[in-house]
Amino acid sequence: TPNKPAGLLDKALGWLGEGMRMLSGHWGVVIGALVGVMVITMGLQLIPFLGPLAQPFITTLLYAGLVKLFHRIATDGRSDFGDLFAGFSERTGPLLLLALVQIGVYLGALLVVGGLMAISLGGSMSLQSMDPQAMSSGMGVMMAIMLPLFLIVFTLVMFLFYFAVPLIMLGGMGLGGAMGVSFRACMKNLLPMIVYGIVVMLIVMVAALPLLLGLLFVMPILAGAYYVSFRQVLTSPADGAEHGPE
Repeated sequence: TPNKPAGLLDKALGWLGEGMRMLSGHWGVVIGALVGVMVITMGLQLIPFLGPLAQPFITTLLYAGLVKLFHRIATDGRSDFGDLFAGFSERTGPLLLLALVQIGVYLGALLVVGGLMAISLGGSMSLQSMDPQAMSSGMGVMMAIMLPLFLIVFTLVMFLFYFAVPLIMLGGMGLGGAMGVSFRACMKNLLPMIVYGIVVMLIVMVAALPLLLGLLFVMPILAGAYYVSFRQVLTSPADGAEHGPE
């Protein structure tokens, strides 16, 4: 069944396998597009003040272009490097708003978790004058609680935005609708998403070993797998076919 470990692993590997199959005949264009994203984002870091401020907005537009590039491969069987810049002329307003909201939500979540940690740390510090051993024990308990809380909060925040770019770019959805659909889709597919995340993390770690050269092979596959997961998750009956790609 899909909820058994083997079924979950098959689903995660299926996304990767289908992503790799999509690249047949399109490796050069996809690698060129990904290198283009890297060069542009790195170049923005060299521009004092304005570059880092603009980077999350430019990156969101470029990611939308990558989504359109894979959508063209899937629907037309051809690839066009120019699609990388489609976000600068299509759905630009909602995509820029998405980037702004994403920054605000992540900062808000960071402040909340940081505030809770500061309160807990303050409580532990107050124990120092009473009993150093009690403080050490309190710090251990605090870390045991706060680290899982941190992971849970930021995973839930990530779910709000995980499929938002393709939903806005391809599905023509507004910001609120895209975030809601993305969150519900990720929660309904929570276990496959977790298994997929673990598999991807292991693959990236291995690919990064030979002077990062393995990433030139892995990153196009992961980009394709992301598009495949979007199509499969958002066009399944459980998640509402009306939200799938156009």
